[in-house]
Amino acid sequence: MQPSHKETLERYDVFRAQARDIAKESLPSNLKGVLNIEGIDHKALNAFQAWKDTGERKVSWDWAFSRGYKIFYPKSFDMSVWLGNTLCSMSLGRPTFKGTEMRLDFIERAPKNCPYAGEMFNISLLAYEVYGDLIGAKKIRIMEPMNEKLIKYYMSHGGFKLVGSKKGNPHYLVRDL
Repeated sequence: MQPSHKETLERYDVFRAQARDIAKESLPSNLKGVLNIEGIDHKALNAFQAWKDTGERKVSWDWAFSRGYKIFYPKSFDMSVWLGNTLCSMSLGRPTFKGTEMRLDFIERAPKNCPYAGEMFNISLLAYEVYGDLIGAKKIRIMEPMNEKLIKYYMSHGGFKLVGSKKGNPHYLVRDL
């Protein structure tokens, strides 16, 4: 690993930790002290294995790719949400090339028995907005929503506009931070 790459990873580790801490402190009062926000580490990846066995997942990616993603994109942001020892959700994203927008690329909540299931997207969005703000991004994108139902759901969170795919770039939702 190049020294400059390692320095970037370390510098953005500080922003990642700050964003998770701020998001945790900004949770609604009924969730503060109940849910914990962490990165995606070996503990989260081990807990994810139980999700694979349910047969009820809406997506097919294997979160193990997050290790390589975080190295390839040293400015990326990853998070997991926990209720005690129960993994509730994971998400992964990165800034755009110019750093003006923060992308939320992957998000998934536990497919079964997810306490506070209706809050998982709000929590992720909060943390990504905080991280985007910390790194100087001006907008947030939700990349490639899977279907119309998700597009409508995400748009119900205020201010998002759908940008269609063009010139080989995928569709996404975007709003100002």
